[in-house]
Amino acid sequence: MLRREDIILRGGLIVTMNPRGDVLRGDVLIQNGRITQIGKVTDKATHEIDCRNLVLLPGLVQTHVHLCQTLFRGQADDLSLLDWLQKRIFPLEASLDPAAMRISARLGITELIKSGTTTILDMGSVRYYDVIFEELEHSGLRAIGGKCMMDLEETTPKELLETTKQSLEETERLAKMWHGCDDGRLRYAVSPRFAVSCTQALLKDAASLARENGYLLHTHASESRDEIAIIEKRVKLSNIHYLHQNGFTGRDVTLAHCIWLGGMEKQLIVDTNTAVAHCPSSNLKLASGIAPLLDYISRNVRVGLGADGAACNNNLDLFIEMRLAALIHKPRYGANAITAEQVVKLATIEGAKALNLDHEIGSIEVGKKADIIGVVDLAVHSQPRRDIYGQLVYATMGRDVMLNIVDGRVLMENREIPHIDEEKTVHTAREELKKLILRIAKK
Repeated sequence: MLRREDIILRGGLIVTMNPRGDVLRGDVLIQNGRITQIGKVTDKATHEIDCRNLVLLPGLVQTHVHLCQTLFRGQADDLSLLDWLQKRIFPLEASLDPAAMRISARLGITELIKSGTTTILDMGSVRYYDVIFEELEHSGLRAIGGKCMMDLEETTPKELLETTKQSLEETERLAKMWHGCDDGRLRYAVSPRFAVSCTQALLKDAASLARENGYLLHTHASESRDEIAIIEKRVKLSNIHYLHQNGFTGRDVTLAHCIWLGGMEKQLIVDTNTAVAHCPSSNLKLASGIAPLLDYISRNVRVGLGADGAACNNNLDLFIEMRLAALIHKPRYGANAITAEQVVKLATIEGAKALNLDHEIGSIEVGKKADIIGVVDLAVHSQPRRDIYGQLVYATMGRDVMLNIVDGRVLMENREIPHIDEEKTVHTAREELKKLILRIAKK
């Protein structure tokens, strides 16, 4: 476990994302994992970091990620969603063993830390989620995660198929073991993959299990029109109404994508205070569509951003998602349809709201947990600037992140992650992918 320190961040440009939208030059004092002073700090600390050339902002929050798929980067390009799943991703996931799962998670976590993410909502495959939690525990990243659940024989490959009972029992075991670990840094999310691959019994019982224990619910929803057509043919209901019927709407639910919603479905999302994860790169690359982000924002839906997975993106850099979220809606709705400041909110405080964590993280405020990143303020591709939010959204890249702190623990400083061997991680990932592809070839 990484050591928590008293830290002073000296002289940074602090983009607080507090309700007043304060941006100020000053110091931040971190004690016992929380922010205790902002402004001029006269105290001393065991660890002081010169931030005069950094922009400090709340750690980025990703509301939809698949660490289990990082190893599949570049293995499933130029396919639409259902072909992508059935022809490439399902066989790859079915061939994961614990070693491959471990390095997939470690590779993804390393990329997330280096590009400024501090919190994720992660969905795994059906097996080996203990391995992902072990890597998350070691890494220091804040995470809500869970194994995916798949029990419908007609749409699930036999190598990934579970019985309803097996799926629920393994979910319950994992949640009891990991939920609340390290003072709540790790939490559990009950995670049926999507309605297409789950029986109604599994959906209902999964929702009940989550609500009886206070776990988040997380699933994919209305990502493609093909997915929606399958559900409508099977149950004669729209996808969102079917999920609602089985407990998958509400303040404790985060639905990934939500691209193809009709008017009544959108209203249902609003009425139930259900959160949405917007994943623009993935939605574009899989040709799934463009989610009605501006409609959701105008209706006060809780929306966060996500990179999704390296197999459908092909990176986990949330600065790219911010830029795309700002740009893709402008041709249809106007150049000022969404501002850079609004997009930074989606990546920070609004993402925290989508995960019901805004009382703990998402802004730099006294009393909140110390999840803070530092972005270099002197990069040639981001200077000169007129507006700090415009710089962050339109010019900044993940490689500009120099500092990453979670819970008062320094995960990265000067782009160095002391507790992860990057060169070994990359080498091991390449070797494990070779082994995985050989396992697929022998089937």
